[in-house]
Amino acid sequence: MKTNIRIIAMMTLVLLMASCKNKDARMLTVINEDGTCTREYTFHTNEQKLMLPQEEDFDSLIDKSWERTWSVIEGSKAEIPSSGNNLPARYPVPMTEAQYDSLQALDYSRHLPDFLIAHVKKEFETVQDMSDQLLMANGFKATSTLEKRFKWFYTDYTFTETFAYDGPSVFPVPLDRFLSADTASFWFTGQPDLTRNLSGAELKEMLDKIEEKVSQWTDANWFTEIYTTIADNYDKVQNPPVGKEEFVRLCDSLAMHPEALKLSMNESDGKGIEKLFGQRFNTDAYNQLLENDSLGLGQGYEQLLSFSTNYDLVMPGKVLDTGMGEYDGNIIHYRLSGDRTIPNDYKYSISATSRVTNVWAFVVTFLVIALAIGSFFLRRRT
Repeated sequence: MKTNIRIIAMMTLVLLMASCKNKDARMLTVINEDGTCTREYTFHTNEQKLMLPQEEDFDSLIDKSWERTWSVIEGSKAEIPSSGNNLPARYPVPMTEAQYDSLQALDYSRHLPDFLIAHVKKEFETVQDMSDQLLMANGFKATSTLEKRFKWFYTDYTFTETFAYDGPSVFPVPLDRFLSADTASFWFTGQPDLTRNLSGAELKEMLDKIEEKVSQWTDANWFTEIYTTIADNYDKVQNPPVGKEEFVRLCDSLAMHPEALKLSMNESDGKGIEKLFGQRFNTDAYNQLLENDSLGLGQGYEQLLSFSTNYDLVMPGKVLDTGMGEYDGNIIHYRLSGDRTIPNDYKYSISATSRVTNVWAFVVTFLVIALAIGSFFLRRRT
């Protein structure tokens, strides 16, 4: 348990920093006017994967139906020699021995997989087919919809993709016991914006208060994890002061105890929990389990918080609404991460609307009007 207590002190930092991980991972979605779509994943890989022939499967998820290319991460000193002046940004799979030797020789300062990037791309008939083959998101599932609204002169397209965590149970203590719905959503997703008209000092004060509440919520959950694990192993407790049923009943009230809400501030050896148990039960009977490193706590946390990627979306026509994304004139950029799903029942959606002009509708309308005008003057002459 001592090892797990040390993890407690890091949990708040993990929650704050989860969205900063995997900065090179990327998911690109391209929506076409006919409803078909393309998805491309970009991620770090190693030379062994890139040397696999194109006709062989990359792994159990990426088979030979995915188009594969590779590139060198921007900013790396490594560069592949070429007789041409303009090197392509990407190179076909498989990587050759000569390319590998050149890369290894030109950048000794870094481990080769640190700057090797794989790109895998596939076309799909429907957006849901695309979502069904979700990669790089262990423990998550995705669902997609594409709505087309025909309005004669133009057609509006609305694409929505929802990512839902479907892995082991996480966070038994509800977040709404510490934060309001809007505050929780702001902390984890940035929306709604609660910073309007706040000075720098006021903003810091607000964020400090929210961070304190998030830290308390995290500690309450870790205490509940520890407490539940002890309950599951209650037959190993020698001379317990209360029966298992009574012990389980007290879990919720003890999780909200001031000592439990500041576990991350206590010593890393778990004395905080031992102190709380000693005060409440007047015994050290639980210390043996508290010092057990083999109980295996928090199995769901890693899956949830390890999911982090950049999500890029290309819509047909003119973009009208980007939801929580940022539009650079060509691509809508979103951030996807497991912590962003926390305030919404472990779900997070991206959505965008665009408009395609139906040029043929203008031509048909012009011809109809021209024919009507022509017929009018023709009748007057006769």
